[in-house]
Amino acid sequence: MLALSRTLVPYRYILANPLLKLFSTTITRQLKQVPDTAWPVDYPAGFPNQLETDNVVLRGTDEVRFGRKHIGLVVVPQHLSDALAKYIEPANSRSIRHDYLRLVDAQRSRSQITPRGKGRGKEARRQRDKLKNPEQEEDNSNPHVLPGERLQIVEPGKRPAPSSLINPLVRLKPHVIEYGPGESFAYTAAFAPGAYGVIFNVLTELHNRLPEFSPKSILDFGNGPGSVLWAAQDIWDIRRYVGIDSSESMIACAESILDLADRRPESVEFLRYLAPEQPNTRADLVVSAFALSELPSDAARQTTVETLWNNTKDTLVLIDHGTPNSARVISQARDFLINLASQDNASTNSLPSEIHTVAPFPNELKDPSNDTPAWIHFSQRVQRPMFTMRTKHSKANNEMVHYSYIIMRRGPRPANVQANNEQCSDEHRLAKEAFYWPRIIMPPIKRKGHVVADMCTVEGKLERWTFTKTHDKQAYRDARKASWGDLFPHEPKSVSLRTYFSAPEPITPEQAKQMNRKQRRSLTT
Repeated sequence: MLALSRTLVPYRYILANPLLKLFSTTITRQLKQVPDTAWPVDYPAGFPNQLETDNVVLRGTDEVRFGRKHIGLVVVPQHLSDALAKYIEPANSRSIRHDYLRLVDAQRSRSQITPRGKGRGKEARRQRDKLKNPEQEEDNSNPHVLPGERLQIVEPGKRPAPSSLINPLVRLKPHVIEYGPGESFAYTAAFAPGAYGVIFNVLTELHNRLPEFSPKSILDFGNGPGSVLWAAQDIWDIRRYVGIDSSESMIACAESILDLADRRPESVEFLRYLAPEQPNTRADLVVSAFALSELPSDAARQTTVETLWNNTKDTLVLIDHGTPNSARVISQARDFLINLASQDNASTNSLPSEIHTVAPFPNELKDPSNDTPAWIHFSQRVQRPMFTMRTKHSKANNEMVHYSYIIMRRGPRPANVQANNEQCSDEHRLAKEAFYWPRIIMPPIKRKGHVVADMCTVEGKLERWTFTKTHDKQAYRDARKASWGDLFPHEPKSVSLRTYFSAPEPITPEQAKQMNRKQRRSLTT
């Protein structure tokens, strides 16, 4: 009776009756477990046992797997989470909460600095127009706002500056906090897991893109609690680590966590500053995470970046927040390094100190998002330990951290394998071909029958590519599985230029008169 329930009982009655639905599902599962040999089939002579097709759509190609950067969720290792919890345990929870709010206010005060031309509306267009007339630049008396930047303040018709989380009646001005014992506890409790997740994502991409690169020494500028060392130890065998931080409290915090986690490398050294020609500081891998945006001026950043590059034996990694101002800092550092390498080539007769970009740009051209409302940044979801949830007064056990980064390496860009017709292993071939693949710079738009993705191309352009099911099924299927930040080697069906990634031309009064009310209103938003 139960075996015939699916045929005798109406299907809508089975859905309404949970008991009959359970019985019918059980019988179906039992039938699926019966081997095929129970019902032998006599195939005619010459009939193929397996059907063959010419157009097989693979479940992901090797190129797409190699170019994947996306990591769904980065989980803080248990030994590291326990060490952080033991370090924070003696501190007062109320003091940690108050210092955390002060740190957030400092970050929000710097994020309100919008680089010239970024964003939408009349103010952003006016700043982009000033690029053509630098003589009309207004003087700015605020020392924290650099030339060419604008500070959002309380003015009629403009977006006000953010208010303080501690005192909502106070409007924030750009400032930087010096890290003492209280700030070190607050940063470790609130921001260390997120920093670990971002650094782990970037270093994992570096490991996948350069399989032969295995650094033994690391120089960490602005080490904080030691997030770079934690992530690097999960990927490589690190034997020598040098941390640079101006705060004695942060250095003490990093040393305490190393002792609690019991994963100290063979050689560990912490310094308060990094001199231009300081001995025994050169390393295979040099990393600066979330430190450049806290420096007071562009001149200080250029000096710091040049010193870091001089101490780099192989690869330099720069990471910062995902705000427009931090993305500008990272982009300017990349342009400075490329110009520095070209000057060395022109001024010396020895071997040229060439440089190339590993990620995220597939070229050595200028940032294509300059002078546009967009900025290149990415995101990573990170698990929140329990002490982070308590510090932030949040019930969510994960958070999304936005960041911008560059990976620069010494030497020329590897030659394209397809252009030279080289014969090499699959891993070596993919590692070389990936240097010429475009990158997805925004979350893809997935619709029925087609996928739209914004790409940064080898030619240094920001284009919108469309992949359709009718044009290329393999490219369409891979595009539906692609994520923000991945390298994507397939060719699109159509290419278009998105207005958001281009500097708009100024609108004349005659053009404004021909617009309707909705079009004129869109110019002010």
